[in-house]
Amino acid sequence: MQTMSGKLEVLIAAQNIRGMDQLPKVAEQLLSEGSAALIINQTNSEPDFESPSQNLRIFHYNETGICRSRNRALQQAQASFLLITDDDVELLDGFSETIVEAFENNPEADIITFQCLNEHGEKRKNYSDDSFWHNMRTLMRVSSVEIALRRDCITRKSLLFDARFGVGSLIPTGGETVFLCDAHKLGFKILYLPFPIVKHPDASSGRVLYQNPALIKAKGAMFSRIFGRKAYGVCILFALKKRKETGYSLIKNIQLMYAGINEFKDLDHGK
Repeated sequence: MQTMSGKLEVLIAAQNIRGMDQLPKVAEQLLSEGSAALIINQTNSEPDFESPSQNLRIFHYNETGICRSRNRALQQAQASFLLITDDDVELLDGFSETIVEAFENNPEADIITFQCLNEHGEKRKNYSDDSFWHNMRTLMRVSSVEIALRRDCITRKSLLFDARFGVGSLIPTGGETVFLCDAHKLGFKILYLPFPIVKHPDASSGRVLYQNPALIKAKGAMFSRIFGRKAYGVCILFALKKRKETGYSLIKNIQLMYAGINEFKDLDHGK
């Protein structure tokens, strides 16, 4: 009979781990608890160490990009349920039981998103207190470390992340948003539950819009990938909502995002 932790595997994206003394704290936490974890280590060197435990598997790849790392993890994963996470998080006590019970109590859910706390133990966002089924609008607010997956659904429909998006890629944001919206379009049932499972520092590359033209342009590219022709209208709505966060005028924000749309179109046509 599988234990709770045996049903769940934690997928950790990491970089440049060259020895056991450089394992991220979250991996050490999982090792001490006996939870199953998988690390994708993106590195341009040849590490000379092996996985320290059957519960912790490590794979090394000479490549970059967070979405490439996520895809490698999905392809190597073995457990029934998967939690996407990064090397700078802390998992909360009981996270494994929370996730496994959530899937077992909601058999119709293919993907479940949860809550994330900051380093002070406060909620990182204004989360709903009530559970709900996601739509395209609500998926825009989900962070990668809040996502848990039912592996057989992902495998059956060959769903992967778009490697052009996310930190370390051509378009440095939106990897998880594109992934979730792709899942929604494929008919996946995506549930939100108001339970915190992880801590993550408030500072995040995907959230710092202030005078960051590259990131604002990338938002336009992300909207183009998700919404197609409707992206122009979505950019205007986003510019109105975020105008105080960017340090730029409304017109400047729209111009940057439209430039991002055009750049993505060129990239998409050339793929």
